[in-house]
Amino acid sequence: MVLVWLLAIPLIGSFVVLFSGDRAAKGVAVGFGLIEIIAFVVLLAHGPADINVPWIPEWGVRFHLGADGLSLFLIGLTAVMTVMALFASSKTYRRSYFFWILFLEFGMAGVFESLDLMLFYVFWEVILIPIFFLLTGYSGSRGRPAAMKWLIMNLVGSLFMLIGIVAVAVLHTQPFGALTFEISQLTHVPMSAAVAPWVFASFFLAFAIKAPLWPFHGWMPDAYSDAPAPVTSLLAGVMSKAGIYGFLRIMLPIFMPQMRQYQTGLLIFAAIGLLYGAFMALRQKDMKMASAYASLSHMGMMALGVFSLTEAGILGATFLMVAHGLIIGGLFVVLGFAEERTKTREIGAMGGLNDDAPRLAAYFLFFALAALGLPGLPGFVGEYLIIQGLVAHDVVFAVIAGIVLIVAAWYMIRLFQGVMQSVRKGPRILDLTAMQVGYIGTLALLVLLLGVWPAGITSHAAPTLYHAVHLLATKGGASS
Repeated sequence: MVLVWLLAIPLIGSFVVLFSGDRAAKGVAVGFGLIEIIAFVVLLAHGPADINVPWIPEWGVRFHLGADGLSLFLIGLTAVMTVMALFASSKTYRRSYFFWILFLEFGMAGVFESLDLMLFYVFWEVILIPIFFLLTGYSGSRGRPAAMKWLIMNLVGSLFMLIGIVAVAVLHTQPFGALTFEISQLTHVPMSAAVAPWVFASFFLAFAIKAPLWPFHGWMPDAYSDAPAPVTSLLAGVMSKAGIYGFLRIMLPIFMPQMRQYQTGLLIFAAIGLLYGAFMALRQKDMKMASAYASLSHMGMMALGVFSLTEAGILGATFLMVAHGLIIGGLFVVLGFAEERTKTREIGAMGGLNDDAPRLAAYFLFFALAALGLPGLPGFVGEYLIIQGLVAHDVVFAVIAGIVLIVAAWYMIRLFQGVMQSVRKGPRILDLTAMQVGYIGTLALLVLLLGVWPAGITSHAAPTLYHAVHLLATKGGASS
């Protein structure tokens, strides 16, 4: 029942916010966000959960929700980062802003809980709506074009995925005689050599756009740049993980023969994205865009872990999804603090902020070090596991990943020094308030906890993922 409450709380909260006054909207939204975290803690204490009842029996669609080692902590990531975004949002925003934030949380929780393909698709589409209105209503002058680019690209991906979902279900009826959209029952769908590549591509396109992965990241620069910092923290920290999650939850069990067939090409594709994002981050003069391209590079790293088709690589990608979500989400919140105080995002127009704002500088440094994969912090754990998996499959890709880790240190240290150290170029600023230290400090403690105790996630995720890898071996073999 807690799975239903994890959907109901943000949905109910969004409408309560809508009918509250603008002044009370933020407090009400934060309250429902905290209740959602309590519901997640209950789920975590309860362990894996499952609800499976008929929804549209005539079409074979079921209301199947679940939380296992793969999705459990992504649900928690959604709850935590939504609260962080709500805390970091300005009280001057209208209630519609907080309505859409909670509605986005509802959609993301649904994506991570869905174990029926049609139900998954419904929630996949739901998350398009709040992001569109958050970009159009609360972004800069380019918000509307950014929102349209986001909507069009993701609708194209969703359309192809819908065609693929129907195709997989219909193909399943031919040998088995029953129409179903249950992911667990679609793992043995026979596909001809002529059909399989097209169905595979329909899902791949949707997930690559959402992640985003190069070269399907066209919506990302404008959306990340123009959205308010709290919204960007949700886009990069939570929503982007839906694409990688789709690869793990849907493509590995259903399309393993194709994953094996195209593995080298997929790894090259991910490696190019990894390199592209890293070197683009080095070129940026806008601190927010530098972090945006750093996030794009990290998504390439996660894709490498998935496409390695190894136990270590897949576990590393799963862990890094959660770790990166907390780290990049926290980094964008800190960047929002800096932008709010300096009224600029240009690295060249900043500098020396640590003299006036040592607390801001300390949290900026912490999240920057976490993003570059400093040992002792969770980014290092995920990247280590992915590189371990790559070494087991093809050492060339492991070397590429290792080189990018050096570049990551370069662009993150450059970003920190340019903003917080160097020579002061602007007026004096105020440091973080006690409230800001309270919630960003809590997030930093959570990141630190994952760094020193990664087993808190890996011990839950490993059994689910290793079972999946075993299934891969029975469907064409997997490296280990």
